[in-house]
Amino acid sequence: MSATKERVLKAACKLGRNILENGGEIYRVEETINFFLEAYGISDAQIFAIPATIIVTIDEDEKPLTQVERVKGSSLNLDKLSKFNDLSRRACQNTPSIESVLEEIEQIRSEKPYSFFTSLMAYGLTAFFFCLFWKGDLRDSLVAFVCGLSTKYCLEFMSKGKTNIFFSNAVSSAVIAYIAIICVNLGLAHHYDKIIIGAIMSLVPGVAITNIMRDIIAGDVITGTTKLAEVLLIALAIAVGIALAMSSVIFFGGGL
Repeated sequence: MSATKERVLKAACKLGRNILENGGEIYRVEETINFFLEAYGISDAQIFAIPATIIVTIDEDEKPLTQVERVKGSSLNLDKLSKFNDLSRRACQNTPSIESVLEEIEQIRSEKPYSFFTSLMAYGLTAFFFCLFWKGDLRDSLVAFVCGLSTKYCLEFMSKGKTNIFFSNAVSSAVIAYIAIICVNLGLAHHYDKIIIGAIMSLVPGVAITNIMRDIIAGDVITGTTKLAEVLLIALAIAVGIALAMSSVIFFGGGL
């Protein structure tokens, strides 16, 4: 087997995997791999991608050569996604050496994400402004800001223990509800419902919902259905967390 074709296949799969892991759509992953292989002289590739797996098969001396990339999780990092897309375009136009492509892939992968403080402020400000958007007053929005900070702390703490997505969102939404209700009862805010709605917007998978529609329209029904199940699971977790918090307050405290 040709080492060159093996390296090209490896680079194409790694590029597709990193696009998928950073929030890219399935059709984008398949197109990127296909264009990359064609740029390096490999045509008629068979590419199959779903959120958890990428399988690519090419012909090597009339024998199939297949590589599988297992994707164990994905997140949304538009900065890295943009860099991987840019790399794929440059590679297709200029066809640099495969080693340089693999090296740049690892370089982008190793880049540090946003700092904890930056992410913390993003969660807080998202909650603050969404609370204002839903007609909350300034006090409500300030409490929502605190809820946003607490959400980030909860998610960060549970990610260290590798907690599943359902439990992480359920606990985070419960913490939001508790803080909102307690602050309203203490007179620090006025509308716990607007605080909760504003704060949980940082948990709502809006980009995933958009990608579901794009995948289904593009004909990737399996991918769309899989992602829909994940989105519904997150929505259920948010609802369960808030419901448990409010129910416990009513049960033990006699009312909201």
